Amino acid sequence: MAFFTKLGETISATGKDVSQKAKELTELARMNLDVKAKEDFIEKQYMEIGKQYFELHKEDEEPLFEEIKLISESLMEIERLKSEMAELKGKKKCPACGAVVEQDAIFCNQCGAKCESIFEEETVTPVNENEEMDEEAAKEETIDFTGQEIHKEEE
Repeated sequence: MAFFTKLGETISATGKDVSQKAKELTELARMNLDVKAKEDFIEKQYMEIGKQYFELHKEDEEPLFEEIKLISESLMEIERLKSEMAELKGKKKCPACGAVVEQDAIFCNQCGAKCESIFEEETVTPVNENEEMDEEAAKEETIDFTGQEIHKEEE
């Protein structure tokens, strides 16, 4: 019987040790997760500092870091590609806010800015109220996309 008592105590002690080790491993895993979360937070803060530095120094004549120039070039390339994509979809980008609008939109539906017309020039032939065209009315009026009138002689 002493054998079974000793076996029971050994199993009980081993169970307590296993339980303690499991608690320690759980605590270590939790602490590792906390460390990883703090490291991720710090990485995000570093990136935010970098973004702020870039915004402050992107217009510098000679930037301190070559990466500023590389980022600026990449941003311009992204904008060019986005414009091409909009054009392929039959749309265009608003010159003021950059929103994608329909190709024939006169005003941006996001910011209200006037968008360039897809037609560079629009021809308008004036009609005289008396239905008689004098020399002045025979001239073709052309309105360019800026709204200014350009007068050309009709050939």
